[in-house]
Amino acid sequence: MADISWPNRNTPALPMGGGTGGGNHLSLRSLAACEPFLAVAGIGAWMYEAGGRLWWSAETRRIHGVAADFTPSRDAAISFYAPEARAEISAALEAAILDGAPWDLELPIVRADGQSRRVRARGRRVDARACAPVMVMGTFEDVTARHESAARAAHELALRARTETLLRDVIAGIPAALSVYDHDERLILVNDSYRGLLPGNETLMIKGERLADIITRKVMADHYVPEVSASDPPEVRRAWVSDYLRRHRSNGYARIFHLKNDKWMQASTAMSTSGNIVSIRTDITPLMRAERELRRRAEEDSLTGLANREMLLAGLEGLATGGRSGLVVLLDVDFFKAVNDGLGHAAGDLLLRLTGRRLQRCLRDGDTAARLAGDEFALIVHGPKQPAEIQGFLSRLMTTLRRPMRLGANRYGPSVSIGVTAFPAPGANAKTLLANADAALYEAKRQGRARATVFDASLAARVVRRTRLADQLRRAISERRLVAALQPQQRVSDGGVMGFEALARWQQDGVWVSPAEFVAIAEETGLAQPLGLQVMDSAMAGFAAMLATGLEPGHLAVNVSTAQLLSDDFLETVKRLLARHGLPAGRLEVEVTETVLLDRSIARIGQTLEALRALGVSLAMDDFGTGYASLSHLTSFPVDRIKIDQSFTKAIGECGDKGLIARTLIGLGKGLGLEVIAEGVETEQQRQFLVNHGCSGIQGYLFARPMLADDALRWLAAKPRVARNRSFGILRSGSR
Repeated sequence: MADISWPNRNTPALPMGGGTGGGNHLSLRSLAACEPFLAVAGIGAWMYEAGGRLWWSAETRRIHGVAADFTPSRDAAISFYAPEARAEISAALEAAILDGAPWDLELPIVRADGQSRRVRARGRRVDARACAPVMVMGTFEDVTARHESAARAAHELALRARTETLLRDVIAGIPAALSVYDHDERLILVNDSYRGLLPGNETLMIKGERLADIITRKVMADHYVPEVSASDPPEVRRAWVSDYLRRHRSNGYARIFHLKNDKWMQASTAMSTSGNIVSIRTDITPLMRAERELRRRAEEDSLTGLANREMLLAGLEGLATGGRSGLVVLLDVDFFKAVNDGLGHAAGDLLLRLTGRRLQRCLRDGDTAARLAGDEFALIVHGPKQPAEIQGFLSRLMTTLRRPMRLGANRYGPSVSIGVTAFPAPGANAKTLLANADAALYEAKRQGRARATVFDASLAARVVRRTRLADQLRRAISERRLVAALQPQQRVSDGGVMGFEALARWQQDGVWVSPAEFVAIAEETGLAQPLGLQVMDSAMAGFAAMLATGLEPGHLAVNVSTAQLLSDDFLETVKRLLARHGLPAGRLEVEVTETVLLDRSIARIGQTLEALRALGVSLAMDDFGTGYASLSHLTSFPVDRIKIDQSFTKAIGECGDKGLIARTLIGLGKGLGLEVIAEGVETEQQRQFLVNHGCSGIQGYLFARPMLADDALRWLAAKPRVARNRSFGILRSGSR
C-alpha cells in the first residue's frame, strides 16, 4: 500500500455527512490542510480505505514513533497496540466498517522505540452511500500524561481516603481523650474517649461550639469538682474558667485535674502550625491510685494502719522548739512474746491491731499514733502541758489499753509500759524527744512494767550517766578491764562446794559499777557478746588456777546471753577457751535464762545448746520461774539444773505462803530428775527450809559472797575438803 500522507491536487474528494451528491466532501488534501491545526492540539489524523490503503498524519506517525517514510497498514497499525488491546481495536474497526458504529477508546500502545504510551483512538465510517469502497477516518491522541496524572490523582485520593479512615480509627481507638479546636476556639474534632470521660460529656462536647461555652457548661455540670462546682459563686466560676482558658491557650500547657468520682486526668495542649489547638486528656486514675497506695504503704504500718516510724519522725520535726505544747509517748505491750509463743502469731497480730485501734480512740484531730516496730508504739499528743493534764491523759490512756480483750477463744488482759516526754523542750530536736521518751519507757520497765513514767531532770541525769557508762564500758572491754567474780555454791547433802558461778565485775575510776546497771547497758548497746566472752575467759583463768593448786572447785557456771548463743562462732569460742585454760568440758556449766528460750531464733539456740551438751558441757536454767517459758522447755532442751530466783528464796519466812513457790519449784525439779539450786540464801531459816524440801544446793551470802579469783582461791583453800561419792566426770549421771 502506497504512502498517501500528503495528497496531490488530483486526489479525489471524499463525501462527508449523510447527503448524496453535492454534500460536504473531504479529500486527503483537505485532511492534510487541517493537519497543522490538529498538530497544535497534539492530535493526529488517519484515514483507512476498507481492504486497502491507510493514511497517517505526521502527528500520528510521531505518536507511533515511526519515520516519515514509514508505510502504515491495517495489520501494522493494530500491531502497535498492546497485545491485550488488539482484539478490542480490531473489533471496533470491523464494527465501523460493517455497521457504521463509531468508537472512542483509550488503549495502550507500544511505540516503535519500545516506549509504552496511552492513546485515545477515535474513528467513524464515512457515509457508505457517498463513496465506495468504504472509508473509515478518525483521530489519534497521546493521552499518556493525562492518564498518568489521573492515575496519580486517583492514587492520592485513595491514599487520602485510607489515611483519613486510619486517622479516624486511631482517634477513635486511642485511650486518650482528644479534642481539637480551630483558631476561633470552636470544637472541630472530638473522639469517643473524650465524650465518655465523664457522665453527660457527649451532650456537652458539641462541634462548632466555642471552648469558653463548653467549659462553662461543664463547670455547671460539676465536671471539675472538687476544683470548682456549680454551687460556687458566679465570680469564682468565671475566674476559674478564665484561668482555664488562659492556660489552655498556652502552647505546651500541662496539668493534672482531680475530677469527681475520684478520677485523675492529665491535660496537655499543643498549638498546630495551622493555628488549631489540640487538647489531650489522659486518664491517669490507676497511676494516681497506685501512687497513693505506695505513699500509704510508705507512710503507714501495714498491720495496724497507723503511721510508721518515718512519719512519726517527720511529725516530730519542729515540735521540740515550736510554740505548741504536748507529749511524745512511747509504749510497749508487756509480755508480748509470751502471747506470740503461747497463743500463736495470729493472736499476737490481733493484739497489736486492737492496741492500735484503742490508741486512735484516745487521740484528737491533729494527733498522731504510730507503730514503730514489733510491740512498740508512739503517740504525738497536742494539748497536755500542766502535770495534772499530763497525768489525766495518761490515766485515761492506761485505762483504755488495759481493758480485757478477746484474742480468738482467749480472754486477755493487756499490760503496757509507757514513757512520756513533753514538748517543746529547750535545745531538743526530734531525735532528742524520742530518746527522752525512750529513756522514760526504759525506766517504767525497770520499775516493774505496767506503769507510765514521765521524763524529768532526775531521769535525764540517769540518761546522761547511762550514755557515759556505755562509752566507758566500750573502752573497758577493748582494754580487757572486765573481770569475773566467783561465788561458791554449797552442796546441801554434805555442805561441800559444788561449784562456782562467774559474775561480771567492772571497776571504773576506782569505783565498782553495779552489774545490774552495766550488763543492761551492754545488752542495749550490742556489747553483750564481747562482755560475755571476756567474763568467761577471766572466770576460766581463775577456775583453772584452783585446779592447778590441787583444789576441788566443782563446776564453773557461766551466764550466757542470747547474743552469744546466736553467734556463729560461739561453740568454737568455748572450745578454744577450754583448751587455752586446760579445762575439761565437763567442768563448765552454761546458764541461760528463760527469756533466752523465748527468743524467735529458738531453733538455732536449741541447736547450739545440743552441741554444747554433746561436748560435755552441762546446762542450767537461771532465774527459773520469773520468765514466761512453758514447762515444755524443760523437757525440750537438755537442762541439767534449774536455779530458783532469789525473789522466791526471799519470800521464805516473809510471806504467808511460807515459800510455796520455792517448794513447788523444788518438787518440779526433783520430778524431772533435775538438780535444784536456790539463789539469794541469806538466813539460816531459808537454808533449813530448802534442805527440808530436798533442794540440791544453795548460793548466797549465808554461804559466801562473790570474790575475785585470788580471794576465791584462798577461800577454797581454807575450806575443809569434803569427800564425794562420785567423780566429776559423771556429775550428770542423775540427770536426763
